[in-house]
Amino acid sequence: MAETYFSLVIWTNETDMDHFKDCLESIDEQEYREFELYILDNNQSNAIDVTIKEFFPDIVDKVHYRRLKKSNGAAYAYNIGLHFSEGDYVVFVGQHDRLSGNTLSALNEKIESLENKECIIYADNDELIGLDRKNPHFKTDFNKELFLQTDYIGDFVCISKQLCSRIGEFNEKAKTSYMYEYILRAAFKDEPIQHVPSLIYHKRTSDKPLNKEERRAAEYYSKEHLALAISYLDKEGVVCDGRVDASLKKWHLDYDYSSFRRFSSNYMFIRDENVKLYTRNNVKKMYAYLCQPDVAVVGARFIDRGFKIDNVGYIYDTDGAWYPAFHGQSVFRDTYDGIGSMPRDVSVVDCGCCLIDAKVYRMLHGFDTRLTGQDAMFDFCIRARKRGFRVIVLPRVIARWKNKVVETPSEYHDMIMEKHGDYLQKGDEFYNKNLPIGMENFILPGTQEEN
Repeated sequence: MAETYFSLVIWTNETDMDHFKDCLESIDEQEYREFELYILDNNQSNAIDVTIKEFFPDIVDKVHYRRLKKSNGAAYAYNIGLHFSEGDYVVFVGQHDRLSGNTLSALNEKIESLENKECIIYADNDELIGLDRKNPHFKTDFNKELFLQTDYIGDFVCISKQLCSRIGEFNEKAKTSYMYEYILRAAFKDEPIQHVPSLIYHKRTSDKPLNKEERRAAEYYSKEHLALAISYLDKEGVVCDGRVDASLKKWHLDYDYSSFRRFSSNYMFIRDENVKLYTRNNVKKMYAYLCQPDVAVVGARFIDRGFKIDNVGYIYDTDGAWYPAFHGQSVFRDTYDGIGSMPRDVSVVDCGCCLIDAKVYRMLHGFDTRLTGQDAMFDFCIRARKRGFRVIVLPRVIARWKNKVVETPSEYHDMIMEKHGDYLQKGDEFYNKNLPIGMENFILPGTQEEN
């Protein structure tokens, strides 16, 4: 079988030459050598071309250098790269960022493992601050609800050329959100989006506070991304509004629930008698998310005594054991990468309080009556996900168990594994394998949660 051939595309503009040399050095050090490098240069000088020939003779024969006559932004440059690249996959690399030595090897390994190879692939990354690598971002597999509120994927993306021919070029009207829009377009067309759970990319950044100009740029970035998320939901018939978060790293979507009708037959509200709700309009808030055509279940965030989190959804391991996500972490501290406070796709929600689409409930013939409690919810959510539906946890709806009794008889576990064993053995797609799993989860290895 022929090896995958990659086209690496870099757009250079207002380039820091020291950082660019660092980027080229990381490409030169790739253990996987089946690649070409396209450099699309918007700098006024020819320093980029000179640097390649003078300092990196080993990759000169792999480099295609092109001076761009127009300064129309990254999307314009990337479209030129798409047009001229000859690889099976196009990999977009930031001009000041670094690759790991095994980056292309890891991408090739992922591609070889896939049945459908016409896809988009992204990876985990950390941040390069000076000479130090910090802040590892161990990401979830593609999480549509989370992606609608923050660009957790970033701009380091590998795209199949055949997929590009299907979904088209980058939107050159998007100044900062060209890659975000491209991935959204693929997601809403149900194209496969794959994830490499490994730190193979190092994003150049700074730990200095933003100045006024940088804050304006960050605000524009968030507003442009927010507008795109709203526009794509609108195309699906989902009405929503939004606002930018004070962090300027995410945005909040407010789904419209004006069509909500109490005691309607199109949803089922489940609430255990031992569950107390602390927020208002809970069913309306959940219903707003349930209006999305691919959502089957919407659950709540559960808190515990001592201002601790009980769960924000559940995760499971390859043996089918399930654990409450973010359990024991303080409600006053932000969670890992901030995702514990954001609506997101999960595998399973808490059985104590949730809203279920009635059509999906009937389609799946309801809960398995042989199971009870969280095991019955676990089974139902997995069956819904197998049928292509999403399960969402909504942290804005806050609940607490008055008296929580967790009973998981061994025969229940055996029954679930008999039904879903092959599916569960692949692991929870919304939990990164590099993070510890168990009652303590969503915590970086080697760190401890402060009390």
